[in-house]
Formats: sequence, structure tokens, C-alpha cells
Amino acid sequence: MSRKSNDAAQFERVVFFSDAVFAIAITLLVIEIHVPHITVRSDGVLGQALLELLPKYVGFIVSFFVIGRFWIGHHRLCGHLAKADEGFIGRNLLFLMLIAFGPFPTALLSEYPDFRMAIGVYAGWLILAGLANHYLSAYAAKQNALWVAGETPETFSRLLRLSWLPVVIGVAALAFGLLMPILAMIPLVGAPIIMWAFRKWIVDR
Repeated sequence: MSRKSNDAAQFERVVFFSDAVFAIAITLLVIEIHVPHITVRSDGVLGQALLELLPKYVGFIVSFFVIGRFWIGHHRLCGHLAKADEGFIGRNLLFLMLIAFGPFPTALLSEYPDFRMAIGVYAGWLILAGLANHYLSAYAAKQNALWVAGETPETFSRLLRLSWLPVVIGVAALAFGLLMPILAMIPLVGAPIIMWAFRKWIVDR
């Protein structure tokens, strides 16, 4: 096997492992949504019990798209790379550790949505994961020996700017949540709109 082929094979292992961590983390989110146990078997009681699980539904949906967004960014970054070195692998593991941790702050937020501490833990996780993602992207942007042939610095510059998005959303959720926990849902649920504005006025300008 040539050196180039070996580099490609090793990089595929890194990507496959990363995808597996994302898939497991995103699947574990649903484990916290348990089928309700009711003492009176009626549609009304069951409907009320399902309604009481609303915070868990919201937590699942928000974190599904948060982790999904991280995966999209990771997928795009790796698409511009031909191989990985030890520096990239180490930073990638740090990022994946935070992704794997995601179901815990999600469960905490779903169970205690009206607690500032729960909001703080969730927002803190989002900020740290965003910083780890930026750390990984910044390293890749400086190591042009890892790039696919023909890539330009402009491509990585755009990816770097996009990598700040989770940090922006996490800081906003933390600030809003300190005022009133329910307000933290504004930036979290409104992430798609924030993403569009961020890309339009900061990334693509």
C-alpha cells in the first residue's frame, strides 16, 4: 500500500469513528423519553401524562439539531481534508468527548427546565463543545499538508467563522437563562434563524 493510500485509509477510520460517536450520542437523546406509567387506564389520563413530557420532547428536538449541526460542520471540515495527523486526532477526540457528553446536559435540562443551574450546565456544554469544534477547525486551517489538493485558505476561513455559531447560541442561552430560565429556549429553539442571520451578515458578507 502506498503512503498516500495508507493516509487515506487512516483518515477514513478517523471519520468513521467520529460518525459513530455522533450517531450514538444523537440516539441516546431519546432514552430519557420514557413511556408514561398511568394508574387509571384512560385516553384522558394518558394524554395528560404525554403532555407532561413536553420538556423532554423539547430537549430531544433541540439537542438533536444541535448535535446534528455539529455533525454537519464536522462533515464539511473532513470533506476538505485528505489525511489526519496526531494533532488533528487529539483535538478531534476532545471534541468527540464533549459530543458524547451531550445527552447528560440534555437530560438535566429536560428534567429541570425551570432551574438556572440546569440552563447553565446545558449552555456551558454548548459553549465548550463549540470552542472544541473551533479549536479543531483552527488546527486544520493551519495544517495545509492535511488539505485536499487544490483547497484554498478561503475555504477554511469560512468554516472557522461558522464554527463560532454554537458558541454564540450558547452564550445567548446562558445570558437569557440567567434572567429567566424559560427565556433560554429563545436562542436554543430559534437556532435555525440565528444560523441564517449569522451566515448572511457575518460569514457570507
